[in-house]
Amino acid sequence: MPRFAHTTRRLPALLLLGLLALLLWGQCGQLFQGSTREPVCVVGWVKSVDSLGNAPATLYLTLYLRNNLSQPVLVREASGTLRYGGRAHPFATPHALRDTLLYPWTELTQPVAIPLHLSADSLALLRTSLDIGYPAEAAPILRWQAIYSPRQSPAVRRPARITPYLPLLTPK
Repeated sequence: MPRFAHTTRRLPALLLLGLLALLLWGQCGQLFQGSTREPVCVVGWVKSVDSLGNAPATLYLTLYLRNNLSQPVLVREASGTLRYGGRAHPFATPHALRDTLLYPWTELTQPVAIPLHLSADSLALLRTSLDIGYPAEAAPILRWQAIYSPRQSPAVRRPARITPYLPLLTPK
């Protein structure tokens, strides 16, 4: 029996085993794609809570949008509501933001002013909670959304993935 006879019989089996391993590796990579890397989309969060004015009571914050897509998008709108003290305080970004072109892998910051209709005591409690953190029962809740469209298909509207975290008040 030749010296390489065993090797030539094992070669197809090893080749098949290697192909099977590659197929399984590819399938597992697709199954767990969300856990290994960030999905591609437009993301947004509150970059900072800049200040809380007294007269008239207004909360100033900065929204942050990042385009993680490989194509430019049009930012259509960003709006939301701050819920605090049993009341809803809506806001919308200025019309100047509408149809803003956001290129791939770039960022956009947008200052926002939220008018508050609170008593002086509630305003003081909100300021304290934003300065030092807040207990769960009195937490201000900011819910907002950003809508964008791919530049090639402006009729399609997609929601950005928003992080709802509201940071502490930026010290002056």
